[in-house]
Amino acid sequence: MATGMSRILIFAGTSEGHELARFLMNEGKALQADICVATDYGEVVLDDIEGMRIFTGRLDEKAMEDLIKTEGYGLIVDATHPYAAEVTACISAAAAKTGEEVIRLVREEETAEGLEYVSSVSEAAELLSQSTEGFLLTTGAKELKDFSQVRDFSERAVARVLPSEMSLKACLDAGLPPKRIICMQGPFTREMNVATMEQYGLETLVTKSTGRAGGFMNKADLADDGYRVIVIGRPEHESGYTLDEVKERLRTL
Repeated sequence: MATGMSRILIFAGTSEGHELARFLMNEGKALQADICVATDYGEVVLDDIEGMRIFTGRLDEKAMEDLIKTEGYGLIVDATHPYAAEVTACISAAAAKTGEEVIRLVREEETAEGLEYVSSVSEAAELLSQSTEGFLLTTGAKELKDFSQVRDFSERAVARVLPSEMSLKACLDAGLPPKRIICMQGPFTREMNVATMEQYGLETLVTKSTGRAGGFMNKADLADDGYRVIVIGRPEHESGYTLDEVKERLRTL
């Protein structure tokens, strides 16, 4: 697609991806940009974006490379989730092979007192197996299979996941009964988090270090209310650009 202008490709997997798409639309650059999302749900949340092409489906490194070569992008923005390390690696490799520039949008991490940090899902599951308390999982649907090995999982766990068919299926496949599944889109307020814990009689919340955009502090603050908060640390500490810095770069293209 030779248009004579520097085209933009955004790999989105977070609320920042949607915000960048809206920013480009408002800047009159929607026709200059394409956005890739992994799931149908990711496409649905972009239904208010006009003029921008949306590619839906999970791409491996070769498919990313082919897309970049075919469309001739001048800039690639990796706005995928902080925990999507494999996807970020594929984007970086595909960009390197095509000689195109890629910039990584990185969420700033937030910290709080009284949290228990672990390095992996399996470590979090091991901690949960050592107790008998009920727990709220806010880590996403993909990890539910690993948590399903926790002792008395179907009786102790409540999962809060995105309102998509795929997420619901993951919950059911993991063995959770419907009454212990919450399908809602966040981020959630501190008050709603507390209400959820009280509603289900839970004592522990499990989350990831998702930053402000993921409502991390509203979950971390539960530690001040006497709840146990287990945080699965990010797979690696990344360098990159903030949301505002990425917007400024897109503005000057």
